[in-house]
Amino acid sequence: MTDPHTRQLTLLSGMAMLLQSCTRETELFDVIYWYLPELFSEVSGRICLKESNPPTVTRVFEWGTSSRKKENPTPRNCDVLDKGLPVSARQAALTCCAYCVPFKDKSSVIGALCLGDHRKPLSGQYRKLALITAEYLALSLSNLRLHDQLYELTLRDPLTGLYNRRYMDAALAKEIPRSRRAGAALGGIMVDLDHFKRLNDTLGHDAGDEVLKTLARTLIDAVRTEDTVCRFGGEEFFILLTGGTIQDYLARAEDLRKQIADLDIHWQGQSVGSITASLGVAGFPMHANTPEILVHQADQALYQAKTQGRNQVICAGVEADPADTVSVT
Repeated sequence: MTDPHTRQLTLLSGMAMLLQSCTRETELFDVIYWYLPELFSEVSGRICLKESNPPTVTRVFEWGTSSRKKENPTPRNCDVLDKGLPVSARQAALTCCAYCVPFKDKSSVIGALCLGDHRKPLSGQYRKLALITAEYLALSLSNLRLHDQLYELTLRDPLTGLYNRRYMDAALAKEIPRSRRAGAALGGIMVDLDHFKRLNDTLGHDAGDEVLKTLARTLIDAVRTEDTVCRFGGEEFFILLTGGTIQDYLARAEDLRKQIADLDIHWQGQSVGSITASLGVAGFPMHANTPEILVHQADQALYQAKTQGRNQVICAGVEADPADTVSVT
């Protein structure tokens, strides 16, 4: 018969190896769902994760009898979460468990491993095992979250916080096949600020950056949560609209044009002056059947808007005739 201590070390080693291969938090949870009840087979327990925005503590996994006892609260204000220190029921007035061990990254506490019943002391062997287990879990969880944060940074424009072209290319590659299967439409609006180089040359790039950030906030506030806004490059932005008709896309582009023209932006106490934008609109499947063609058609419509006088909306497939524009200023 295998010695219990040897079995625990074997399980711990196996868990550690699998944790290193996890690429998503869901995979990590799959590992701990199997290993923790085996490692701590004689006591109940739970994993709690702490989120900062909004501030919450959530149970993500429980095993043993505690998972059926509603009277065991999730720890919210204790040394584990506040100070990042292991705490036992003997040391503090714990009511959630017999022993809590924190998960820590380099700067904060991100969760806790809670074991046993607060009315019964936890053995020294289990406390040692809890400390080692928590170290493995904290390291894996911290690495996964850091990886996700770094990946998110590769998809965001650092100045405006909007998604970048890389993200939009991936979104279009998913949405167009999905819309094709569902028989639904998509819209693309290309937005480009008028005479932006003149503004940069006159007031400087810092003022230009402030204009870009204000425009980004305006676009985000104007679209639905299911739509996507990205900074396409320079002073050019692209908006992906889901559902609707070409008439809807044109109407929304015109609303955006008016909102941009109404902006009153100041930099260092000085107004940057009138801000206008030209917009090109294209739709799937009416103007394009691939992501590349949709973007190209919207960009071509934008070019027409520029050549016809700026500060207007042009629909793809329309000849360069002012009578065909949605709005001409």
